[in-house]
Amino acid sequence: MAIPFSRNILSNGLHVLVHEDHTTPLATTTIVYRVGSRDENPDCTGLAHLMEHFMFSGSDHAPDFDLTLQQVGAINNAYTSQDLTCYYIVLPANNIETALWLESDRMAALSFSQQGLDVQKQVVMEEFKETCLNQPYGDLMMQIYGLSYQNHPYQWLPIGKELAHIEQVDMGVVRNFHDTFYCPANAILVIAGNVHAEEVFTMAEKWFGDIPSGRRNLHHYMQEFPSSYNRQKTVQRPVPDDMLFKSWLMPARTDTDYCAYDLLSDILGTGQSSYLYRKFVVEDRLFTDLSASVSGNADKGLFFVGGRPASGVPIEKADELLSKYLYDFQFDSKLSYDLQKVKNNAESIILERNLKVEDRANTLATGEFYSRAEDFADERTGYFAVTEEDIRRITETMFRRNSSNTLYYNKL
Repeated sequence: MAIPFSRNILSNGLHVLVHEDHTTPLATTTIVYRVGSRDENPDCTGLAHLMEHFMFSGSDHAPDFDLTLQQVGAINNAYTSQDLTCYYIVLPANNIETALWLESDRMAALSFSQQGLDVQKQVVMEEFKETCLNQPYGDLMMQIYGLSYQNHPYQWLPIGKELAHIEQVDMGVVRNFHDTFYCPANAILVIAGNVHAEEVFTMAEKWFGDIPSGRRNLHHYMQEFPSSYNRQKTVQRPVPDDMLFKSWLMPARTDTDYCAYDLLSDILGTGQSSYLYRKFVVEDRLFTDLSASVSGNADKGLFFVGGRPASGVPIEKADELLSKYLYDFQFDSKLSYDLQKVKNNAESIILERNLKVEDRANTLATGEFYSRAEDFADERTGYFAVTEEDIRRITETMFRRNSSNTLYYNKL
């Protein structure tokens, strides 16, 4: 069943969506800004993620953002992707106006405290060290994205390319970034829970209606096209095992074939009954683990296959045999059964993901970001429509020779 909602667009361009659920005492505000790491200067990466943190440093009328929310029984968090930045607050429904006040104040009147910026820069730099430098395989995804994209700014992840980029950020850069992207015309606000749409629309107008519109991010980027040759890179790191990681360019999240690619990744490489696991882990014992996944980006994304070669198996040999298998791939007679199985699993994930009101709000907000919320209000439709012919077609289209990106992530 699709998530029901109402929509109103304020005169300053803010998209306001309301989902009513009167079975819960809670409500959530989710606000998505159309800005992610792809909107950064390649010489100043990690800025969108830093801005996500800095937005919690206080505004002119609410110097302590978290304390104010704690006083009304709220929890809140945020995340940054390559495509967007999302903030959410969950609280008792009768306190929803507090959340709207706080979100409007940090949109229109962020404090721009130098102390706050210094603190958040340190937090982000420590996160970079912890997640990318000081744990095994921490920079693997950074390496594969940098190899896979030659034109598009998906070359780097939200954490940034290097610590120096965050270290050099000053208040002028932060203020300009905020003023450019954190405005009504570039935002989507979703309120979900025990609320009434017309009352919420009135409150949204009250708190956001007077904020200057700003400009919507039109997302003009250098686009990526399939490579005509195989790209390969080798890195050496202090890790326990070699890792082979491959990628292929695939359609964007809004493409009609996206669901087919997602299901293909499940058929090939999700779980111990998947084709790749049965072939290379169980039968041939060439890998100790092997999986597949998709990135699901707003622009052309990546289809990943990766795993650890078994002890004594050279990574080059593992790559050769895996690549040959994919390039010559033929589905067996069980495809119909396997496709139905992964469809059932996709349905279960979608239903579980939308159990909580805050998750439904996120689904609507990100759907409105990608295209229209109604296109994503019931994602099962797209998955149910995928046929065996679709799976065969995209497999033949994607796994072409001279189009892969291969990372040899070797232990020292």
